[in-house]
Amino acid sequence: MSGGALPPLRRIVSARDIAMGAAASRDWQPQHHDIAYAQGMKLPDIIMNAPTQTGWFHAYAMAWAGPGARIARWRLKMRRPVCPGAAIAYSGSVLRQETGPPGALWIWLDLECRSADERLSAMALLLARPDAAGGDCAAIPADVWHPPALDPA
Repeated sequence: MSGGALPPLRRIVSARDIAMGAAASRDWQPQHHDIAYAQGMKLPDIIMNAPTQTGWFHAYAMAWAGPGARIARWRLKMRRPVCPGAAIAYSGSVLRQETGPPGALWIWLDLECRSADERLSAMALLLARPDAAGGDCAAIPADVWHPPALDPA
């Protein structure tokens, strides 16, 4: 499975997406809902916060991995602001996989979010995915849940 590509996902970001994501994560910083404030900070518009971007990346990875998967580790790199009206595209690839806890595989993903030719954000993500249909990695007990390092050796 190493090198396999995830199917792309495209969407248009709305001001509502940004403001509601900030509110849901209890981030009341005005650059996430007040255009005048954001522009006063020399930003083009309000900007999506890190928890919302993380949630969107996680949703993208989990839609690919399936309902039995479980996210273990991640690292988000925000490179450019995500603003209302952006036509964004998520893409990703499998970097590596190996045997995990009983009934699961560890899978390392390299994900990115782009708008046109510009890379807005990137995420390195490690998840556990069932090695058989119907498996559920959320049921892996704590005493055997030992995710490896995010950066594979």
